[in-house]
Amino acid sequence: MTKRIGVLGAGAIGGSIGAYLIHEGHDVTLIDQWAAHIEKIRRDGLKLIDLREEFTVPAKAFHLSDVSNIQEKFDIVYLSVKSYDTRWSTYLIEPLLKPTGFILPAQNGLNDELVASIVGYPRTIGCVPSISAGVYEPGHVIRTDPMTTHCFTVGELHGLITPRVREVVDALKALGPTDATTNIWGARWSKMLVNCMGNALAGIIGPNTSAMTKEQQDTTGLIRVMTGCEVIRVAQALGVVVEPMMTTGISAEEFAKANSRKAMMVLKEKLEAASAQRRLSPEQIRRLGVPGRPSLLQDVIKGRRTEVDELNGHIMRKGEELGVRTPMNRAIVEVMKKVEMGEIKPDPSNVERFKPYLPS
Repeated sequence: MTKRIGVLGAGAIGGSIGAYLIHEGHDVTLIDQWAAHIEKIRRDGLKLIDLREEFTVPAKAFHLSDVSNIQEKFDIVYLSVKSYDTRWSTYLIEPLLKPTGFILPAQNGLNDELVASIVGYPRTIGCVPSISAGVYEPGHVIRTDPMTTHCFTVGELHGLITPRVREVVDALKALGPTDATTNIWGARWSKMLVNCMGNALAGIIGPNTSAMTKEQQDTTGLIRVMTGCEVIRVAQALGVVVEPMMTTGISAEEFAKANSRKAMMVLKEKLEAASAQRRLSPEQIRRLGVPGRPSLLQDVIKGRRTEVDELNGHIMRKGEELGVRTPMNRAIVEVMKKVEMGEIKPDPSNVERFKPYLPS
């Protein structure tokens, strides 16, 4: 029997999931709060371009105000809204979830327990996305990483690999390499590490990275490493066994033990080497029309609210609860809030604000 799949939040990640699954013949319904996006999809289909191909798929698309008109319930729902929209979105879609259905929070942040508290733990499966994508105009998703890049990690919250997890993994392989895990919490925190190190800092610096001096680039690298060290120490204080960092393979222990500037410099060089391997070439950027950008930088460019409270802010709050110092994550939240409020502009010079928190 064909499974009915819903995608709530048809932006960069949700739109990518929806486009590839529809392309593979799955029964997918897209739901989003951006009216122009939904209208464009209804009229002309959902267009996706990646480094390999370009295609447009017809799609069933609903605005939030139309959700009450959906008649058939879903077997599977990918929840791909911003983290701050998780609670109300889960309540919105819960009545449309079959008794045997389940939700996969394919998001940034740590939202699995929140979703499970609303629909139940048996109806929640962890889904950690690691693809890169963007939406800059209605009805058009741009995938900005190679098809060989790892895409998703999927796992039950209780740690067993079940038939339904294998089914999801098989479907998501349409987007690229996807695997099942017995440690979804460790995978989630590994993604949290990546997001906290890069997303807000990218928004604070802005898109004009070509204007950065060598000193600013070096400072940025150290800021990222120190941010990551704080993330891992909070995770370990919570008892989480964090999986090696996505895209680099760097272990959590390397971050946890980096207590000196010298050790941080070693990590910085490893991170830069890994980033260089994933960096798009000028030819690839010309093909896609845009460079790869973290989701938070995309929000800054669009003048939208960011997820900094759910990323670095979460680390800051948990650190306070656990007695783990997180001065760099706190500073990132404070500066990002100033950018959001328009008090300062995104600019490479903003990295100077973080120098007092770096080890000498």
